[in-house]
Amino acid sequence: MNHCSTSRTSPSRNAFTMIELVVAASIMIALMSVVTSLTFRIHGVWQDTNQQRLATWAVSSELERITSLPTDEIATALDQLQASAELQNMLPEPEWSGEFLDDELGPRVALRLNWKRRHPGIPLELVGWVLSTDTEEETSP
Repeated sequence: MNHCSTSRTSPSRNAFTMIELVVAASIMIALMSVVTSLTFRIHGVWQDTNQQRLATWAVSSELERITSLPTDEIATALDQLQASAELQNMLPEPEWSGEFLDDELGPRVALRLNWKRRHPGIPLELVGWVLSTDTEEETSP
């Protein structure tokens, strides 16, 4: 007796189907958009950090210069605070402010630097005590 086989054979899966290609493309597009978004955010954070570092350097340098002046010249130096050309190239729209404080803690200078940031922020402020250059050392005979 001749027996015919009625079993079906499954076709070979050697190629991708169209649905698999669409799913793979969708996943790739989603991953690329996430990576691109993260790259832009990281770049922004790097810029903010760099601006903060440069501002700290500028305020620290200026504070060191002003606190080493004689006490009677400090008010004039604070009135003449201006952003240098180098600082204007490094920070967008830098603005200086400062004040001389003399109370129970001693004479000190408070300097603030503000600039146009991408987000709201408080000015960078450093305080330094004035070096006592007015006192003369006593010499014993």
